Amino acid sequence: MKCPTCGANLQIEDEKCPFCGNQNPFAVKHNQDMRHYQQEFQETKREVERKTLHFNSFTARVAVIAVLLVMILGMVFAINDGAYYLWSSRVKKDVAKNAEKYRAELNAFEEAGEWRGLHAYYDAKSLDSTRDLKDYTVLYFMIYDYKSVLNEIARLQEGDLDDVAAAASKMSSHLDNFYKAVGRVSYESVYYDDCYSPAHVAAYERMQTELEAALSVYCHLTDEEISALSDYSLIKRAELLEEGLCRQAEKKGEVSEE
Repeated sequence: MKCPTCGANLQIEDEKCPFCGNQNPFAVKHNQDMRHYQQEFQETKREVERKTLHFNSFTARVAVIAVLLVMILGMVFAINDGAYYLWSSRVKKDVAKNAEKYRAELNAFEEAGEWRGLHAYYDAKSLDSTRDLKDYTVLYFMIYDYKSVLNEIARLQEGDLDDVAAAASKMSSHLDNFYKAVGRVSYESVYYDDCYSPAHVAAYERMQTELEAALSVYCHLTDEEISALSDYSLIKRAELLEEGLCRQAEKKGEVSEE
């Protein structure tokens, strides 16, 4: 570059012309630009450092919170699993120790036809937590459906007739489970072979007889309807039960009027 005053050659670092002594305007501009760039650089640097510090602080807080959450969840699962493990181990040891006693009690309930008592005893001893008495599994499930049907009948007999259709639908569903268990449709696996011993099968048949007798009396079903009940679909069985319940309600109304 040349001096604008004398035309001598100048370097960008020359603040003044070495020949005429006038100020080098290019150097002034260069120094101004450099100061400007330096200022921008420092401001950018401070902003980056500030954001980085904020990001690192935020990231650290998030990381700490995440670790704490994982630890808390781990503790919760450990406590729950540990408690369940201890409870399950205690039950299994108890059943293994008293299996013969519990079997004798269950047999007594079964022989006497005390279905509700058997179900309550099975629950109280948590016998579903072990395989030592698994041959009572199907009987336990069937009693649940047996009880559920009779509970619906009892509720309706007490005058709760607001939704007979819903009650009939529930009864139909429980009867479906019950009949499939009797016919070993739901429990065809070899795992349940012990559940279909002659003694248990006889118990299932007794329960079926008792249940159908209750349906005949309280749902006002005919012998023909009872005999075909297990072959009906869920919907057809529910419709039949609803009609029977309505007939029974009408019959009770007639008796009350007399």
